[in-house]
Amino acid sequence: MRDIFSDLYNKVLSFFVSQNVHDETKGVAMSRLKTVLMQDRVGFSERAMQMLKEELVSTISKYMEIDEERFELEINAGDNSTVLNLAIPVTRAKTDEEIDEAIKEQAIKTQAKAQEIVEELEELIKERAAVLAGVQDSTQKDEQEDEIEEESEEEDSKDDESDEEDSDEEDEKKSKVKEN
Repeated sequence: MRDIFSDLYNKVLSFFVSQNVHDETKGVAMSRLKTVLMQDRVGFSERAMQMLKEELVSTISKYMEIDEERFELEINAGDNSTVLNLAIPVTRAKTDEEIDEAIKEQAIKTQAKAQEIVEELEELIKERAAVLAGVQDSTQKDEQEDEIEEESEEEDSKDDESDEEDSDEEDEKKSKVKEN
C-alpha cells in the first residue's frame, strides 16, 4: 500500500514539475513569437535589433556601469505608432575621469579599426592591380605570340616560294639535260 501511495505521489509530482518546465518553454516560445511578429510589423530585423542593442550598450557603458545580462530592448508596434522600450539595469554612475578614459579607449578602438580597414583595402587594391597586370601581361604575351606566329608564317611562305623557285630551276636543268 505504501508503494502505491509513493508511486502516485511521484507521478503527481512529476506531472507538476514537467508542467512547470513546459510553461517556461511555452513562455520563451511565446516571447520569441511576439518578437518575430513585432519585427515583421515594424520592419526591423533581428540583426538590426542586435546591432542597436550593441551600440546602446557601448554608448551607455561609457557613462555608467550596467548589467548587460539583464539589458532589455523591445520594440512594440501599435496601430499608429512604434514604441522602443529599454530596461537598463545601472550598477553605478562613472566618475568624470572614468568617462574620459572610456571615451579615449573608444577613440583608440575606432582608430585601430579604421587602420585595419585601410590595410585590408590596400591589400585588395594590390591584389586587383596584380590581377590586372597579369591580364595585361598575358594580353601582351598573346600579342607577342601572335606577332611571332605571323612572322613565322611569312618566313614559311617565303621558304615555300623559294622552294618552288628552286624546284622550277631544277626542273629546267633536268629538262635541259634531257634535251642534250
